[in-house]
Amino acid sequence: MDCLKEAVEKFKLVFGREALVEILEYSQDKIVAWFGGNMCYTCGAVDYFDDFASMYSDCAGEEWGVESYEQNPDGTYAVVLRPKKLLRNRKRHVKIIINGEELSYFVEG
Repeated sequence: MDCLKEAVEKFKLVFGREALVEILEYSQDKIVAWFGGNMCYTCGAVDYFDDFASMYSDCAGEEWGVESYEQNPDGTYAVVLRPKKLLRNRKRHVKIIINGEELSYFVEG
C-alpha cells in the first residue's frame, strides 16, 4: 500500500492542478481508482490513467496498465488497473452527445 500512496502523491505533484485521483479499491492484482478534476474529459483523459499506471509501475516493480474505464454521469471516471501480464484487451467507455441525445457504449481494443 505504501507504493500506491507514493504513486498517488507523485500524481498529485505532477497533475494536481489538472486531475485528481483517489483509490476506491486495492488488491495485489487490481486497483480501482476515481479520476476527476479539470482534466480533459474527451480524448486526453486516458493519458492521465496511463500516466498513473506508469507511476505505480515504477514503484511496484512490474508493469501495470488500464484494463477498463467508464465515465460517470458527473464527468469523473472509474478506472480499473491491473498488472500488464493479466491484461488482454482494454475496454474503453465511449460517450457521444448529438443534439442533446447521449449514446454510450464500450469498445474493446
